[in-house]
Amino acid sequence: MTESAKSCAVHGLRERKREATRSAITTAARLATAKKGLNGFTIEQLCEEVGVSRRTFFNYFPSKEDAIVGHLLDEFPADALAAFLAGGTESGVERDPNGLTTTLLRDLFELSCASADEMNFTRDHIHDLIAAMKVEPQLMMKMVGSAESREHEFAAIIAQRENLPPKDPIAILAATVIGTLSRLAGQAFFSEQNTLSYREILANNLCTAQQLFVFSPLPLEGSR
Repeated sequence: MTESAKSCAVHGLRERKREATRSAITTAARLATAKKGLNGFTIEQLCEEVGVSRRTFFNYFPSKEDAIVGHLLDEFPADALAAFLAGGTESGVERDPNGLTTTLLRDLFELSCASADEMNFTRDHIHDLIAAMKVEPQLMMKMVGSAESREHEFAAIIAQRENLPPKDPIAILAATVIGTLSRLAGQAFFSEQNTLSYREILANNLCTAQQLFVFSPLPLEGSR
């Protein structure tokens, strides 16, 4: 094995261990909240149950609430984000009459799928989170705020890639649409009767939305 391969293997093992620790903290926090309520346990007790130090806990999460919500607060995967941004600067990239790259929708889809893969959610994860929120309804506001912040971040990333002003309406609309369709895909994916992958569901949602806009045009005065 080459030194480069060894380095990649070590890095991969380290990341898997970090993910396992992070997941264990979130699972324990959700179960404890569902059983005792948010104020029914301390961070120290949570750390003792998981087998980590208080310092390790705060390396992953700034609070108990953040630990419970878990991956929903994560940033976009670095590699996927870099690939998305590069799609707007590639040599010979095609652009539509408004100056947007013709691969924007496809690349938004890939970035959304990469983010979902990074979360690695299971039905058990969702059930644990729902159980915690039933006991502590205010956690829902934490999730809503997280979703709004992520949508703003998404819009800024789209604007950066497409060389648009930071609050350009197209970037905001694109982020809102993909965010809404992603949430709907997540709900469908975790339904009991579902047999499709998250990627398949999101692709179907995007195709449906695209057909709506293509075949039901609204030529409004003053539109681009």
